[in-house]
Amino acid sequence: MTNLTLSIRNSSEILGINERNYRYLRLNKGLKSLADNKLLTKKLLKSNDIPTPEVYGVIKNRRDLENFDFDSLPNSFVLKPSRGVKGAGITIYYNRLKDGRWITASREKHEISDLKTQVQNILDGQYSLGIRMRSSAAIFEERVKMHPSFKHYSYRGIPDIRVIVYRKVPVMAMLRLPTEESGGKANINRGALGVGIDMARGVTTDAIKNNRLIESVPNKRLALSGIKVPYWTKILRIAHQCQVVSGIGYLGVDIIIDKEKGPMVVELNARPGLGIQAANQDGLKDRLEKVRKVKSVTESKAVRLTKDLFGGEIDEELENITGRELIGLTEKICFMGKNMKEICVACKIDTGADSSSIDKRLAVKLGYEDVVNYYEKIIHASVADKQKEERRAYKNLLYKHKEVVKVTHIKTAAGLDYRVKIELPAKINDKEFLLRASISNRSKLNYPVLLGKNDLKGFLIDTTKRGSNAEKK
Repeated sequence: MTNLTLSIRNSSEILGINERNYRYLRLNKGLKSLADNKLLTKKLLKSNDIPTPEVYGVIKNRRDLENFDFDSLPNSFVLKPSRGVKGAGITIYYNRLKDGRWITASREKHEISDLKTQVQNILDGQYSLGIRMRSSAAIFEERVKMHPSFKHYSYRGIPDIRVIVYRKVPVMAMLRLPTEESGGKANINRGALGVGIDMARGVTTDAIKNNRLIESVPNKRLALSGIKVPYWTKILRIAHQCQVVSGIGYLGVDIIIDKEKGPMVVELNARPGLGIQAANQDGLKDRLEKVRKVKSVTESKAVRLTKDLFGGEIDEELENITGRELIGLTEKICFMGKNMKEICVACKIDTGADSSSIDKRLAVKLGYEDVVNYYEKIIHASVADKQKEERRAYKNLLYKHKEVVKVTHIKTAAGLDYRVKIELPAKINDKEFLLRASISNRSKLNYPVLLGKNDLKGFLIDTTKRGSNAEKK
């Protein structure tokens, strides 16, 4: 790993190379050759109806090279080795000029002789895996049309999404955005951007370039956090399918999104790198451990587990930016009673109500029985029909209890009534605050606690977010 290790949240959960190799890559024994050979990968995926870019032609040897009709190639395509590593040997051609030359991502103009030289280098094994150069076939492949969601973030090349899959469950993902430095290739080792993705929502979070944290696209004022990845659920399903059909136990799946065709798999990787942890500012160890004992994972279960177990990074990002806790419309709220015992219940978040309220039975359990009894003794009957001076006397009496912080009058079906407010320490998730709530009878309501606007100043409300589990009553 790099010096980013010190800045990654949950740094103790970072998966290192040795542990990755010992615990996880050994699961891929006998299957690495499948992932290493893009032709075999394409054949497998196509036979299982998993979408991949179209192949225009393959050159396996010098005889194929001499007989290949280069003029039959379309104006736009990708030339890549069938056995490549870290994006080496991949050339992207965007268009063909009237004089017959093709234009590359770096704006070079290649003639047929240049293509033949590149193919010859691939055949000679210059970009192959391992220490020894191994002969590799050259593949002419469809160049995917960029999805408009990434148009302003990517330099010429097509972004891809790397998904790590373990025990058929996608556990971590990042968006890789090509830059000018990377020559239009989505490879972070060559200067592309690595952007972490919240697994629940498919929304980007943190970002790195050349092992350094960044916040925006180089030379642009475009924030890299908050980008919505299209087809997110479908991408998770495809990643699951790839592990099922390949049998590779610890797998990196590279997926691109075509403007018209949607997600397509471009590569399977049996040795996925660890930089994805830096892009997500989170370690893999805990995520892998969470699914280690998972069995019988169907496609729908895999998606559900991914979103339930590994979401929340964007929530943390928002909380870091705003200093507020992100909560849903229902949450678990915990109180520390006067007897120093914690009681947790479900509460309703209501931005339409100004103030909060707590059920009198819960207040009694928390040790506020005295103030409840005092209130009921004073307000023993409706004050709606009382004169103004009499109502003021009731109000003054209520204020005499030391734990009553405010007395409010409300309109009910019977007319006017009073409520007393108390202050009590509360906590939602890790956010501690002092709740000021009126005591009322909520026995016929679903939630014993309601949080109104006056107590929500330290929170952000997400109407789509599911709150923590807690019993309503």
